[in-house]
Amino acid sequence: MPRVRKEHLAARRQQILRGAAVCFARKGFHQTTMEDICRQTELSMGAVYRYFSGKDQIIAAMAEAGRERHHELLEAMRGGAGTLQSLERLAHAFFSMLEYDAEVWALDPELWAEALRNPAIRRVVGATTRGVRAAIAETVREAQEQGEVNPELDPEAVARVIVSFFEGLVLQKALDPRLDVWQYVTVVRAMLTGLFWQGAARGGQSPPA
Repeated sequence: MPRVRKEHLAARRQQILRGAAVCFARKGFHQTTMEDICRQTELSMGAVYRYFSGKDQIIAAMAEAGRERHHELLEAMRGGAGTLQSLERLAHAFFSMLEYDAEVWALDPELWAEALRNPAIRRVVGATTRGVRAAIAETVREAQEQGEVNPELDPEAVARVIVSFFEGLVLQKALDPRLDVWQYVTVVRAMLTGLFWQGAARGGQSPPA
């Protein structure tokens, strides 16, 4: 297939996904119809069905797109000189994406809810979350071996807490688009510094200023 043709098909597919994202963010998955998506994208029903067999396939494609976004975030984490720097890179990439494209990220709560009902979506969302947690936990383990992170902390539990910081902000941002992302980042950074300091869990000591 010629390159221009491939690029055209990819662009049209992305156009449909973006239009569907707007509809889903406004009305939710189950209240949105294919007619709504066609109106939003200004495409005919036939054009939309050429790329997706129905709304369920669009939702599945969005779940996969979410997996790709999280992969990009994890790539941003790599290359840090230390654990806190790596997590700082991850946080900056995530929060920047949320601020820049909040409407797309507002779909995540919809996907989480859909995952509770739809086994196919649950598999994709579950695999994505497990992958993120595993990468963070591995970073924590390596830091513990190097003496950077308190060895008494369970890496899996730490990873779940960090993911909760991110997912909690997504939910709050979806409910209140006016939320100041970077004030949230400041608090998260302070909490992580206290959590990870090597001596923080011993003798009631406080992390250094």
